[in-house]
Formats: sequence, C-alpha cells, structure tokens
Amino acid sequence: MAGGSTTTVKVQTTTRDLLRSVGSERHETADQVIRAALVALRRDERRQVAAAEARAVASDPDDLAEVRAIQDEIAGLHEG
Repeated sequence: MAGGSTTTVKVQTTTRDLLRSVGSERHETADQVIRAALVALRRDERRQVAAAEARAVASDPDDLAEVRAIQDEIAGLHEG
C-alpha cells in the first residue's frame, strides 16, 4: 500500500513480536501480514457458514432431493 495513509494500532508486545516474526519469515511488511490474516479469517468464516448450510440441506429430505436433482441435471449436460 505505497503512499497510503497509516495509523497506529496498540497491541500487546507479544502480538507485535509475532507480527514481526511472521513478516520476517515471509519477507512481508506488517501491513501485508495483517491483510493476509484478515483475508484468511474471512475465508474461514465463509467456509464455516457454507458447512452449516450444507449440514442443514443434508438433514432436510426435500432440500437434499432438490440438490441431487440439480446435480443430476448438471451431470446430464456434461454427458450430452
């Protein structure tokens, strides 16, 4: 983020040290490490929501039948 504005964030020294260590290992700035971690956190949250939705679908016979019908239709398109 060259040329962007910056701010100070207060964190525990152990967190700062971990941030520096990870940044050093990855040859990244603190900003890059934090952004990568936040992106990974959001991705993990989306996966958790998707997994919960999949469990809900799997436990509902009507929803499960609909999903299977869609999968069969897609498979038929690939075959033909």
